[in-house]
Amino acid sequence: MLCSLVAVVAVILGLTREARADVPHRTVDLYTIGPSGELPSRFGHSLLCVREAGKDTPESGHCYDYGVPDREDMTHVIWNAVRNTPSFIPVRIEEPRMYEFFKGQGRQIERQRLPLSAEEVDKLEFAIEDEIRERRAYAYHPYWANCATQIRDHLDAATNGRLREGPSEIPRGGFRDYMEDGHSGRVGILTAMALYLGEGNDRVPTPWEAMLLPFVLRDAVAERFSAPPEKLEERLAVILPTSRAVGRVVVFMLAFLLFLAVRITARRNKLRTGLMIVGGVLGALALSIELTSALVKWSEISHNWALLLILPTDFALPYLSEKRLALYLRVRLAMAGLFAALEIANVIHQPMLPLVALVALPMAGILSTLKERSRADAPTATASPATSSPRT
Repeated sequence: MLCSLVAVVAVILGLTREARADVPHRTVDLYTIGPSGELPSRFGHSLLCVREAGKDTPESGHCYDYGVPDREDMTHVIWNAVRNTPSFIPVRIEEPRMYEFFKGQGRQIERQRLPLSAEEVDKLEFAIEDEIRERRAYAYHPYWANCATQIRDHLDAATNGRLREGPSEIPRGGFRDYMEDGHSGRVGILTAMALYLGEGNDRVPTPWEAMLLPFVLRDAVAERFSAPPEKLEERLAVILPTSRAVGRVVVFMLAFLLFLAVRITARRNKLRTGLMIVGGVLGALALSIELTSALVKWSEISHNWALLLILPTDFALPYLSEKRLALYLRVRLAMAGLFAALEIANVIHQPMLPLVALVALPMAGILSTLKERSRADAPTATASPATSSPRT
């Protein structure tokens, strides 16, 4: 009798579970938006969209976006970001409105249906809605806190770590390579990156960290959730080949131009003018690097080997006596050689060779000019020692 009762209860519970499984529940889609040429959108974008139970249409859906700042002023956005001040807030928007917005920009749109249980959907949406209700802002960081990482964290938490391992394959290179790829062909920002990005950018990310990129998050979701992406819209813009090394090339070119300035002014007997140009440019760059490192709270910028190589003491170049100038140049060239050796030996991972050239080329040009002048003056001093006078 007892066994029969247990069997009946088991059957009832099984039927109840099957009935619950058959009841439609809300669905969750991950949208991956392709990159565009605008600064905030060069790496793409990620959104989560939820559709009502039994109404699997865009009109019944709403999306959660973590890429919205509290103000549209770009200066305000950048300043708050580099100072680690929370200013990005999650927002809820209607799915058709979101779709038309990105389609109107001519960007690629992909969608992945996530096979989540009703409990997982509830847990996911409750956590996000709680942040929206409290207007809980976060401090943007390109690596650690952006539209993709926020969604990654929520998905992983709601599914008990299903996303933790990330994709089995991630893009090669370090964080710097990721940033340079995203800004490929943009001369200004790539040159700034060559000067101001420090050692921390050259670490290779883990699969979890690599999901800072929306397309890596897409690949991880496809692999871990068995949710292949469905391409809804193609990118309309023509993609031209560009170089991510152009910033370092500009630094090398600047080094060569400073070298030319020294040689040209020396031939015109205006070496002091060349010293003022070199000292002014290198000194100004040194001050800007120090100021940036002091103001920006990201360790990837504040911990920069350039602080020890490009020095504000170069401002003094035009004001040193010839003897002290020669000594100063030798010291600076030795420093440049040391940094080059440390990078070649893989002790320093930050790309230092462009910065080494920026210091070494003009300094070597000045030192060689001093030696040429010294050799040119030597016969005169030997021929008429009685009339020779010390150089000033």
